[in-house]
Amino acid sequence: MYASPFSNSQGKQSAPSHFKENARNEIYNKLHSVSDGNASSRSQPISTLKSSSSIRSAPSQFFKKSSYQPSHRSAHTTSSSSSASIFSSFGKRSVRSAPSIYSSSTGTIPEDSEPLTVTVEQLVNDIVLHETHFAKVYESSKQQQQQQMNVSDPEELYKISLGSSLNYQNNNENLIDWNLNVTRCKLMLTQLPSVSTVSDEISYNQNFPPQLIGDLAQLCHIIIIQPHISDTELIFTLIQSNLYEEHNLDLAFKKSVAEISVKQSRLLQINEVRQMHRHTNMQFNEHDFLRFKFKEIALRNYLINLAAAATTANEYKLKVDQLKRELKLEGKKKLGKEEKKQLWEQVRSDVFKRAGLE
Repeated sequence: MYASPFSNSQGKQSAPSHFKENARNEIYNKLHSVSDGNASSRSQPISTLKSSSSIRSAPSQFFKKSSYQPSHRSAHTTSSSSSASIFSSFGKRSVRSAPSIYSSSTGTIPEDSEPLTVTVEQLVNDIVLHETHFAKVYESSKQQQQQQMNVSDPEELYKISLGSSLNYQNNNENLIDWNLNVTRCKLMLTQLPSVSTVSDEISYNQNFPPQLIGDLAQLCHIIIIQPHISDTELIFTLIQSNLYEEHNLDLAFKKSVAEISVKQSRLLQINEVRQMHRHTNMQFNEHDFLRFKFKEIALRNYLINLAAAATTANEYKLKVDQLKRELKLEGKKKLGKEEKKQLWEQVRSDVFKRAGLE
């Protein structure tokens, strides 16, 4: 038995029912019907941004440049074995930093300074250590004051990763490449950890993020996010992240899901604030920045929907290939258009149920 990747022990809010309905309606509206067993024919491959050698700044620089500038990197293909482990590889391209949109033309590393190198696994462990340590500090402070601290967003005091609440799954065949992409989410940070499990060897410099090394460094990169990121910038960050990049999901589809995810998080925050102030005369601004937990919810919903889309396309292709082989051995006619449509709906329904979207 393993923990569901869509909930956690701390009782985080899951996707609300109206979100699930909206997402379910949207998730395949942007995908063309698949023909001849080729799942990639549903859309054109998404263009991605080139990587830079280091991370310099947060998404506040997004709109100083034109959006969606494409490069023509060749698409990576996946197989049924690609979901077997978070260490599965889809290519040899080294991804050691955030995309070029995060780079600042003014930020430079001093010539006499060697960049810190760290494995993805070590960095994730240090993020957990940081959040655990400062959560205890926060709770201790509350107890000393013997009252609720007057903090608008208490989770910002100890959390630094938008992927902290995401769980890995032991059954790697449940949703394709889930563990790899959970790791990518855990590297979406508001800041680097200030503590380390090997403190004598690692000291993170907030101005100069580390260079990732090791097997996962080719598949993951760090994204530094401003704590007070706007909804529009958060949407852009989700779209341009490397989540499920190997599956070449349609850009219009990703944009639609990102917008729904962030808008639903905004509604959740508004409803919570309204409920808190229902019996008070306190004023509140519905357009305040999304609090940390609602940014987490937006990221989780975005991830789940991309995972469902990628898994559906992969499993559909495998089933079509299997049926074609069986029909050929039996000397029967080819798989018809209507049969393909029914198979697609069957696979999609099964995946959506597993993902908690139905």
